[in-house]
Amino acid sequence: MQVRIHDSAAEFRALAEPLYRRYPIGHTVELTGLTANELPADAVLVTVTDGGVLVGAAVQTPPYPLVCGGLPRAAVEPAVTALAGVVPDLRSVRGPREVAAAFAAEWERRTGAAVGTVTEERLHVLGDLAAPAAVAGSARAHADSDTDLLGDWSGRFFVETFGVTPQPIAHRAFVTNYLRSGARFVVWCRDDATPVSMAMVRRPVSGVARIGPVYTPDAERGHGYGSAVTAAAAATALEFGAADVVLFTDLANPVSNKIYRAIGFRPVSDWLVADFAPRVGSTDR
Repeated sequence: MQVRIHDSAAEFRALAEPLYRRYPIGHTVELTGLTANELPADAVLVTVTDGGVLVGAAVQTPPYPLVCGGLPRAAVEPAVTALAGVVPDLRSVRGPREVAAAFAAEWERRTGAAVGTVTEERLHVLGDLAAPAAVAGSARAHADSDTDLLGDWSGRFFVETFGVTPQPIAHRAFVTNYLRSGARFVVWCRDDATPVSMAMVRRPVSGVARIGPVYTPDAERGHGYGSAVTAAAAATALEFGAADVVLFTDLANPVSNKIYRAIGFRPVSDWLVADFAPRVGSTDR
């Protein structure tokens, strides 16, 4: 197999997007990322061919993990070998369980970087939407005046979920950048109009819209607001024209998995995120 690291985002898109679009539910992360007007200069863009035929792809837009779900299992070893010489400080990989676990193990063997934290996720797709009843309040679309609040809540979500360092400016930019790309934020408000929960829904790509992040502040949890705002976001995605609506859950959080099943989401596949830490004295480089 031949592995190519691309400098040109346009070239990578032209090759990888058709591959990803064959299974848009499973490649929702990659396809959503490629909708950006510009990919960052330090993006990692990988394609794999076999006998001149494209068989796999992987993409990373730092600081997010390398998404490896487009790699067949047989392409993992050559992809790791190529990437180890280009991004030796890769900090994480994400993808369906089998291929991501294989990538993490091969990266550990090849580079000497120890696998640290492993987060298990589950990808869900919406079946029949069943909005929860008897949740106080109502949903509304975001307003310009919500931007700072949405930035703060998005930041809190990233800190809680991924353990990142709070970066208020970057988290506000996350909101404004996605709004410019066509995403929408749905806000759940109590009857007194106080915002208590939010969910972002990305515009559909190849018919698939993804929800996330979903966040409810600690003080407002336990009232059904997360379920209600997610159902409202799913309805918004369908209004967008999405054929399918997807989201990810953390398998370590049984509450979120239960509430999403209750409003109509069903499991598709299990994923994992593996973080790497440099190993002192590694030799296989």
